[in-house]
Amino acid sequence: MKNQEKKEVGKKTTMEKEKIDVAKTFGILGSKVRLQILKIIANEEKCVNFLSKNLSLSQPTISYHLGLLLNFGLVEQFKKAQWVRYKLNKKRLAELMGDFSELYGILKLQKK
Repeated sequence: MKNQEKKEVGKKTTMEKEKIDVAKTFGILGSKVRLQILKIIANEEKCVNFLSKNLSLSQPTISYHLGLLLNFGLVEQFKKAQWVRYKLNKKRLAELMGDFSELYGILKLQKK
């Protein structure tokens, strides 16, 4: 394989990865429940029980959504006494906001 062909293959792989990351981000943030959870824990840590009562959803449902947010890095968990508490990972959210502005810039350029 020639050098130019290797570069094209590498570039394609990177572009495909970026599309997957963007799709995953929209998938995670595309849930009304997950957005509500993030809003509640934005300024104050909360436990599953609190979230369950405030969102009128079962604890397993809340735990499922928190698990997705945890795996994506948007939520941090820690144990306080007998409770596991959750809070927003503001650093990760800031990174995502930067990614969105870059994505917006690309989309804006394509319209011209």
